[in-house]
Amino acid sequence: MNVYQIFADDALSFDFVTISELSEQDPRILLKECVGRGGYVLQERLLLPKPLAAGAQRFSVFDLEPEKCNAPLILLSDAGLPPQYSAFLVRPHDSRVKVNKRADSIKVESDGLNLFFSAPLSSREDRTTSSFTKAFDELSRALRGQAMIEANIARTWLYLDDILSDYGMLNEAREAFFAKWHHPEEHMIPASTGIEGHARAGEPLILQACAFFGERLSIRQQASPLQDEATRYGKLFSRCVVVELPRHRLVYISGTASIDRTGASVHQGDFDRQMVFTLDVLLAILRETGGDFSHVGQAAVYLKRGKDLEKSRKILNEAMFPTQRALFHLDTPVCRDDLLCEIELTAAIPNR
Repeated sequence: MNVYQIFADDALSFDFVTISELSEQDPRILLKECVGRGGYVLQERLLLPKPLAAGAQRFSVFDLEPEKCNAPLILLSDAGLPPQYSAFLVRPHDSRVKVNKRADSIKVESDGLNLFFSAPLSSREDRTTSSFTKAFDELSRALRGQAMIEANIARTWLYLDDILSDYGMLNEAREAFFAKWHHPEEHMIPASTGIEGHARAGEPLILQACAFFGERLSIRQQASPLQDEATRYGKLFSRCVVVELPRHRLVYISGTASIDRTGASVHQGDFDRQMVFTLDVLLAILRETGGDFSHVGQAAVYLKRGKDLEKSRKILNEAMFPTQRALFHLDTPVCRDDLLCEIELTAAIPNR
């Protein structure tokens, strides 16, 4: 179990937890060591081989302590990999901290800090733009139910059951969502990952988000030195969003692939060069925020071809990337057919 702790201020700490080979006992250990000592699970994600999916509750803290956890995101993984797990927890250290748990979200309030994390929200069974729009409507309802608004969103995760077929409809639904509230002169665009992910129940779209607000924090977009913003070629997400907390900054880097400044895919057909380029982009962003790969709290590595797993680990290790804090998704198409890998990460960098 890999645990990376950060402090927001004297009243709050956060734990990034990653388990590369999850056992049925691990959730009970996590419950005792983290949740049982006043912690709350803001995000819980499981990658399970399909034969284990029916018994997914055995691998989840949510099943043991539902009043202290958002519902887990459960995705099906390659049968050749062990169960994998990640979680993001908050631990209040002061009675003034308020935690409001709802079926669709958890909100944490602490002296000028408001932090919102949604549970997984899904579209209806049909694969239509209208159905995908309803998933975004669910997010709006979750935010409003916690006295937050869409302009507070810092990060979204979008998992499509068939990304190459449905990515266009997703973008239409996302555009409709932004049109309701986004004003470029007032609001930033959240970081995001849009990737293929097969939910246990087979929903066409699963959506998650986090949002932040308060006078003791700030949110800003961070440009990428090696790529232009995705908005330049019509996609509504930013390369990176930084959340400045009193003691740390949370750096949310969107799903990143081998795409150049013009928006064109580069190093087509060459996995090694695509991954090296992707890591160069990630590191350049981190350096702009005062960090490097040592500050990564959690990551996800998406590989279009399962056969590239060992090569990816070798390249990641050579780059000093913390693979022990990453989940590996195999046989996962990216938003373009010519892209062979994508990486997202969240880093926590101490404020100087």
